[in-house]
This record gives sequence, structure tokens and C-alpha cells, in this order.
Amino acid sequence: MTFKKGQSGNPSGRNKSEAAALQRIKGLTFRAIDRMGKLMESDNETVALNAARDILDRGIGKARQNVAVDVQHSLSDMHLAALKVLSERARIAQSVTIDAEPVPTARLTHSPTDASHD
Repeated sequence: MTFKKGQSGNPSGRNKSEAAALQRIKGLTFRAIDRMGKLMESDNETVALNAARDILDRGIGKARQNVAVDVQHSLSDMHLAALKVLSERARIAQSVTIDAEPVPTARLTHSPTDASHD
């Protein structure tokens, strides 16, 4: 779909209730940060740890994890597996049975009187 220059792709704009909800959430952000800071000082170690973790995760991002991956398949193995899938799909598609009865057709005969009209 193409638009004329200066024409909006969304002329009705953002959903009003969504925009209102986002504005309300933004208004609560500083209170949430203050609350997390207070929870971090809790005597309950679990609460304090969770608050500290949440603050760090949101402030600097979650810690990256290294993951070792050992791939045992070669491209030829993957190609072979893909060909098997395609072959099976083709076999299934060819085995579709259509239950139909032949339609009787009118038998045309050629009479000698019709020969003069050819």
C-alpha cells in the first residue's frame, strides 16, 4: 500500500485508551523506583535480594549468559531431512482419492443427411 506524500498511514492515530494507560504508567514510574529502593532495605533477605535484582536488571540489563552449543548435524544431514519431509508431503498429496462417478455423455451420431450441411 502506498501513501501520498504527507498522508498518514494511521489517520485515526494511536488508540486513546492505550495512550492514557501509558501516560498513567509513566506517572507511577518514580513511585515504583522509590518503592523498590525501600524494599531493597528490607529485613527480609528474599525481598531485599529480589528488589536489588530487579533494580539492577532494569538499570543495567540482565547479566549475559554464555551458552555452549554443540551441533552434531552437517548441512547434508539437514538437507536430507528436509528432502524426506518434502518427499513425504508429495507422497501424501499424490495419494488423495477423489470419489466421483462418471457423467454420462450424449453420443453423437453422424447421419448421411447431415453430410450435405458440412
